[in-house]
Amino acid sequence: MAAALFLISSLAIGGSERKIVRVANALRQSGHDIHLAYLGAPHTLRSELDRELPVVHLNRSGKFSLPALARLKRYIAIHEISHVGCVNLYPLLYARAAIWQLGNSAPGVSTLINTTDFHRRKEELQMLLYAPLLRRHTSLVFGSHMQQQQWCARYRLPAAKSRVIYNGVDQSHFNVAAVPRTKEQLRRDYGFPADAFIAINVGQLRPEKQQTDLIRAVAVLASRRQAVHALVVGGGVEHGTIERCIAEFGVGHSARLMGATGDVRGLLKAADAFVLTSTAVETFSNAALEAMAMGLPVILSRTGGAAEMVDAGKNGFLFSPGNVDELAGHIATLAGDKGMTRAMGEAAATRVRDSFSFMNMLEEYRSLLFPRANRLMPVVEKESFPAAYRHLTGSEAD
Repeated sequence: MAAALFLISSLAIGGSERKIVRVANALRQSGHDIHLAYLGAPHTLRSELDRELPVVHLNRSGKFSLPALARLKRYIAIHEISHVGCVNLYPLLYARAAIWQLGNSAPGVSTLINTTDFHRRKEELQMLLYAPLLRRHTSLVFGSHMQQQQWCARYRLPAAKSRVIYNGVDQSHFNVAAVPRTKEQLRRDYGFPADAFIAINVGQLRPEKQQTDLIRAVAVLASRRQAVHALVVGGGVEHGTIERCIAEFGVGHSARLMGATGDVRGLLKAADAFVLTSTAVETFSNAALEAMAMGLPVILSRTGGAAEMVDAGKNGFLFSPGNVDELAGHIATLAGDKGMTRAMGEAAATRVRDSFSFMNMLEEYRSLLFPRANRLMPVVEKESFPAAYRHLTGSEAD
């Protein structure tokens, strides 16, 4: 039986890491010989991996670790790995070096690219190294068609050797019925006004996520005497910046930082709409998909594949990144029309079910890593996926 390996930088809490843990667990539970190797700390998500999934820590040290490379090469040879899926760019350095050393016995390689636009100049300059590697003997996996077109054009990558695999959500886990308490009960528990319109953002508090734009939008609406509340869920380096923004605009009564949480479903059910304010990096937001699965209309900045997720005017709205007035206008539209908000939320849940299911994503990864295997058998029943999602339900790292 063919064996495949996911190679990832670490098991930190992040959107890419969470997705790979979910996919690796489900493939293993479905009978595939899938392995996972990670280069270094942190090890946060290791406890969430399936007990039967073979995992190896390569113990990287320094900018490039020759001992870690030796461990990877040895692992590939011993376990007869036929395909390596590199999660993001840095692991590709190790995979390419191992392949060069293994020669004719080397496995195939795919690179899963989870970034659209870089936030820092340093990362853009690193593409001088990565682009030639991506052009040679590797298949490319993008998270959206927009990202695929942009990267292939910008870095002269072979489109014929690339494919798109959309992120997927398990709707047996992310749905309003999975949270037994009503919206009204949840709002009372969290201390939210019962009749307020609540816009929620879920994600790591990083500069490129620019959650301060949601705070500014709430301030714009407050100046127009439109009462809208904002919830920012997640943790990160921008916590203090967002706190200062709330104080500066005087919206402490209507904007709250909720911190990181392991399960966002209750907060999503308590809200009325999901807002994504990212200005870079974003490719196909898991947090937005989970909100849609929970029946929320979404208002997304026009980054990455947002336009492939949202049918504007039907299940949500798009706005230009950084355009606070445009964002405020979309929030006001939903806040002023409960019927529209409800209809868009229902359309959003339908969109996830029809186009962005976890099983669809899983089948795409199976066909990538095990192309000669039969179509994925339903060994992992739909109802059992919540077990694989245990402790992985929060999206604050996406």
